[in-house]
Amino acid sequence: MAREKGRGARTRVNGNGASKASELAAASFHPDGSLGKGLVHYVVSHQIDLPLYVICPLSLLSVFGSSTAKTFFSLQYQDKTTGLYDKGWQDLNFICFWVLAFTALRAGIMEYLLTPFARRSGITSPAKVIRFAEQGWSVIYYVIFWSLGMYIMYNSPYWFNTSYFWIAYPHVQLTGLMKWYYLVQFAFWIQQVFVLSIEKKRKDFIPMLTHHLVTCTLISCSYLTNHTRIGNAVLCCMDFSDILFSLAKVLNYLGLRQVCDLTFGLFFVSWIITRQTLYPIIIWTTYRDPQRFLDMKWDPSKGKYFTSFTQNCYLGLFAALQVIILIWFFMILKVAWKVISGNSAEDTRSDSEESEGEQKKR
Repeated sequence: MAREKGRGARTRVNGNGASKASELAAASFHPDGSLGKGLVHYVVSHQIDLPLYVICPLSLLSVFGSSTAKTFFSLQYQDKTTGLYDKGWQDLNFICFWVLAFTALRAGIMEYLLTPFARRSGITSPAKVIRFAEQGWSVIYYVIFWSLGMYIMYNSPYWFNTSYFWIAYPHVQLTGLMKWYYLVQFAFWIQQVFVLSIEKKRKDFIPMLTHHLVTCTLISCSYLTNHTRIGNAVLCCMDFSDILFSLAKVLNYLGLRQVCDLTFGLFFVSWIITRQTLYPIIIWTTYRDPQRFLDMKWDPSKGKYFTSFTQNCYLGLFAALQVIILIWFFMILKVAWKVISGNSAEDTRSDSEESEGEQKKR
């Protein structure tokens, strides 16, 4: 990992609202700095204030009764008879708000909560402080949304019963909680593509980018084609191991090596259960069960979009995700072998997180 350039460095906000940590992140967007100037550098360095420049005026318009502005902050298309929600174009406004909100929330929590905590905990390297804050934010997000996703699934008919992914399809109307969860998750993963550009490039940048794009495609398509039940299950499978992985990295940055190794062990077990066992079961039910419960007809007027072609598209996307998962699993096995050999758990991708200049100082 990168070495500290100077002790006692503190995070300060300059006149434009950009912190030193944000500036370092902006520089990592383009290591040579040539393309990091201008608009790109400005956007990366102002992740708190730029979203607020959009959110605050929209909030005022909403308070003063603008029906359009209100669509950015509240769910639309409620059926007054059932209390459930349909889908429509105005859902895009809600998603846009949460993309902006996550950008500001992530930058704010990292800057004013996690970065000071890292420095008080003895982390002095600027690069390590940023990585700690990034992983700390991931822990916060995944704990909240995995818990929410599990609550939704636990109170659903498809709790450990994959047949109900397909029974009574199409599932056109959603509860308010389910719709909120799904759209906000979609916004998060859109924002993650931006986040991936900010973070220092790692050896698995291409698999990570592919993962994010496939995830966005699956969430959007499952929402539009009324397959949110299976989407909820997939997200829960993926989110749990992400909690433990990010937590292990946080503990590693804090120097708690034994606890880090224990957490990594729990992460390894959780990965096997959720991503190498439960997720393939979801793929299998997508391959085997639709013909048992569906007429496999394309009828948008009734909310039916699942045909043999649609099935193959989902299976292709699921398979692409599984290939990426297997690539990461191979990298995890390398870390597990190090732990078994008596070394501490280290992210095998971390050797690409250093800048060339910092490497020369070692």
